[in-house]
Amino acid sequence: MDMDAPDEGLERIGKTQASKDSRGELILTGIRSLDQKLGMEMAKRRGIPQGSFILVSYPSGTVIPTLFIQRILLNWAKQSPDNVIFYVHSSRPYDHVQNSFQAYNWDVSPYEGKNWYFENMFDLSSSAMTSSLKLGKIEVKRKTYVNRILDRMIHVKESQKKQCFSVFDDLLWMKEDRLDEDSSALITFIKSAIMKFTKIGGVHFLLLPQGILDPVAERIIMNAAQGIFHFTRNTVGSRIKDTFAITKLMGIAFVSENLDITPSETEGFKIESTAKI
Repeated sequence: MDMDAPDEGLERIGKTQASKDSRGELILTGIRSLDQKLGMEMAKRRGIPQGSFILVSYPSGTVIPTLFIQRILLNWAKQSPDNVIFYVHSSRPYDHVQNSFQAYNWDVSPYEGKNWYFENMFDLSSSAMTSSLKLGKIEVKRKTYVNRILDRMIHVKESQKKQCFSVFDDLLWMKEDRLDEDSSALITFIKSAIMKFTKIGGVHFLLLPQGILDPVAERIIMNAAQGIFHFTRNTVGSRIKDTFAITKLMGIAFVSENLDITPSETEGFKIESTAKI
């Protein structure tokens, strides 16, 4: 029994019983072994809170975190045609992203162009355009494209009543914009993005290879994120082992522990405790 859940049918003196849980809607990932960690053991409430942006921190030498998020997004696309996925890829071309899905026989083609959209930032670059107002050169940055995609999600949410989810597959573009060198500009950008994510709802993942950005910029992003999924990779004997931990997740109780993460034919990934029984 969820001890924090509202008591349905129980009258409270001087207070009308709320018909909806005021703590907000949660979204299951579709990976059962992960969803079991997203909530207290005996609670009914499980999942990731609506409007969350999750920072995915991982070592550059592994693709497991990217595949992990791809699988969650594919689960949401399969779940309902009203779930719209925006896959923003900036570190790899479209063909490479497709190949990563196909390697595990994950078929995105039934959803692409319907409720799944690949947004290509790989072929874009920060550039200088000549102003039509004869003001000289105007610098156009990657964050301009990011804001356009966020605005597009807001439009889809408001005009089509769809549930939008997204992933920004690498924050390396922030180096090109030099956002990691300008704390004030980075904070302004992150604040704006948080407001838009809250308006959009859904869940949004920002992937950040460890050690890519300036340490201060990385801490600013980690502090602003509603959640942090932290991946590590270690060599144990002759085996390379990937581990995963939820180190932060606002709005829901969660199990804080190191977890082994391995590919699974049935769920895409299997997550289990590293503790030996």
